[in-house]
Amino acid sequence: MLNFDFKKSSRKCSESERTLLPGEHFFSALVDSGDDTERKDFCEEAWQGPPEDCIGWWKAKIPEAGKGRVYWAPRHVLLAYFEHVNGQANQDDIAFITGLLLTQKKILTLEDSYEEDGREYMQLKNRKNNESHQVVVIDVQPQRLAEIQEELAERLFMDEPYDADADVDAETEPEENGATEAT
Repeated sequence: MLNFDFKKSSRKCSESERTLLPGEHFFSALVDSGDDTERKDFCEEAWQGPPEDCIGWWKAKIPEAGKGRVYWAPRHVLLAYFEHVNGQANQDDIAFITGLLLTQKKILTLEDSYEEDGREYMQLKNRKNNESHQVVVIDVQPQRLAEIQEELAERLFMDEPYDADADVDAETEPEENGATEAT
């Protein structure tokens, strides 16, 4: 099982550089910046809708200090990120780890594994819409695994549970959003 070291958001608006305050709503977006994907947080006043090259976004709230819990980004954002990295050059290791993570969260299921052209693949299926994804199986070295876990924690975790009712503009489906204790 993968263990994540959780890195909390900088709690600053990417646009205005203003510090986001406890109890304040804000928007987070995963943005494709060429060779990388970055998470950008926006205060409500600076939010003009999803930025160009947005992979997925959600609305959240800065928690009161000392809560000590972190939550996964909404399901549609997790899936969008996985689909974005899967099949991209030099992203096979991230796609593999993200696919395992989504399997662990029961968002994807392992349907099959097979070998083709000297490479091993997993066939994963989206439990909601039955869409299949082929993922290259990678032997990820411990140092690279730690780097990937840090990247995923930085991009895909929030301090408050996702509230689909508060996020009326996002294409979402209500779900329970599992919490994990921060370490």
